[in-house]
Amino acid sequence: MSNSKFTPLEPVYFFDKELKNREKAEELPDGISSSARIHLSRDFWAAPAYKKKREEKKPEYKEELKKWVDWIKSVRIEIAEESQTERIKSDKDYDYLRSEIGMNIIVPQGKITKMRFRVSLLAKHRVVAIDGFPKDVIEQRHIVEGRIRVAISKLLKFIPVIPPGVLDPVDIELGPWEFNLGNLQRVNIDFSGGLTSTPEWYYKRDGIRNDLRVTMTIRKPKKVKSIEGKVRAGWTYVPGFWRRARVGTSAKSIKIF
Repeated sequence: MSNSKFTPLEPVYFFDKELKNREKAEELPDGISSSARIHLSRDFWAAPAYKKKREEKKPEYKEELKKWVDWIKSVRIEIAEESQTERIKSDKDYDYLRSEIGMNIIVPQGKITKMRFRVSLLAKHRVVAIDGFPKDVIEQRHIVEGRIRVAISKLLKFIPVIPPGVLDPVDIELGPWEFNLGNLQRVNIDFSGGLTSTPEWYYKRDGIRNDLRVTMTIRKPKKVKSIEGKVRAGWTYVPGFWRRARVGTSAKSIKIF
């Protein structure tokens, strides 16, 4: 990832508890001028009934508020501008790709306890992710220093190869290769499922830091010559004490193929 260029995903919106609904979400202010829209407790995040109490806060509240906003905005995800994509097989009508997206998660203060990451695959004709990795089948015992050996089966599904040699080579379409799960410990991972143009990953529990990767097997019509990815994320940020913020990013474009 050291040779890759990155584009930042930065917090823009407040999200709901599922980190995906922003219909009533307010935009993050640039500073403290919109202080009534940034709150310092769980109840203050969404309850209009607390507006009067917020306005009654002492002047020190604005200083505390500014620090809190700065912490929220210091957290970001840097996404590689181009995914690492290779063609793994073809048939009469389709090409099948393995595409890996790398990212760096920047958390200067505190930690991210939950994160939702979504990729929208865009092309002139419909393309779908047949499968994605990592996914919910991963268990703690499979992870050794954040790395795992993964193969792609004849059905183009990702299969953890733990221990090496557990799969018969005739069952493997591509692999195995070493996949970096990042600096994660006891983190639950849920994958939205395949056969979709909008694959999504959900991470939770002990926090997410440093580098992280997601991989897709993609089916595209042969006539499709390029694929764009619109990526966005939402996360729950905890700076190290009782406060927390659920925020989301706007979409950024990356090159998939």
